[in-house]
Amino acid sequence: MFGRRSSSDSTYLRSQRQTRLPVAPDVVARGLVMSILEAGDDPVQRRRLAQLLLDTLDELAGLPPCAVVVADRPQVHEHDGRRLQSKTYGYYRCRFVEGAVTDARIRIYHRTAVRQQVISPKVFLNTLLHEWVHHYDFAGLRLARSPHTAGFYLRLRALADALEVGFVLPPEPDEGRPATASPTGVDIA
Repeated sequence: MFGRRSSSDSTYLRSQRQTRLPVAPDVVARGLVMSILEAGDDPVQRRRLAQLLLDTLDELAGLPPCAVVVADRPQVHEHDGRRLQSKTYGYYRCRFVEGAVTDARIRIYHRTAVRQQVISPKVFLNTLLHEWVHHYDFAGLRLARSPHTAGFYLRLRALADALEVGFVLPPEPDEGRPATASPTGVDIA
């Protein structure tokens, strides 16, 4: 699914190299992310707050508008009869007209794949920020596609940290791993 790219793939390399914060969030954006985290389970309220956040981020980054849709249905998924094989939290779509991004849209599935419970506010916000970084890649960096490179995840982490909600993202590979005792008695990660 996430195969390696050749070293001559310019889009992949550009995505990999770009690690800076895509936007400088303001107090309004920070307030909106807190409102999303404190909002209830109502998909209409979540969509309204998410759209306000996207509008703010788009304006701050100088990007074309991106609409958000909150589908009050289970995540698209594959199940082998015993175990969940994959699931889609949401996705980003856009069109290109004369080289410019138009009709940008983020869709977030509001319910879990199997139990069909409402997703947590943290998962909702994580998905929203992840998909917005795809929007930034296409409209801001003008990449031909938006691969999940280390650079992509560094941009996502920088955005979440600037919004003061880094806790909504999964831990870094070295974070969250318990220290183990070495033969010398010194803890090692």
